[in-house]
Amino acid sequence: SLDTVELVMALEEEFDCEIPDEEAEKITTVQQAIDYVNSNLK
Repeated sequence: SLDTVELVMALEEEFDCEIPDEEAEKITTVQQAIDYVNSNLK
């Protein structure tokens, strides 16, 4: 959804990273977004 796209874009900007579309499609909750950022920015 558009909300998810906006969330992913905000995460990419805030954490200076790139989230692939196939991974972004799996992020449907705030917790999943947190988990993704935590596991991919270490």
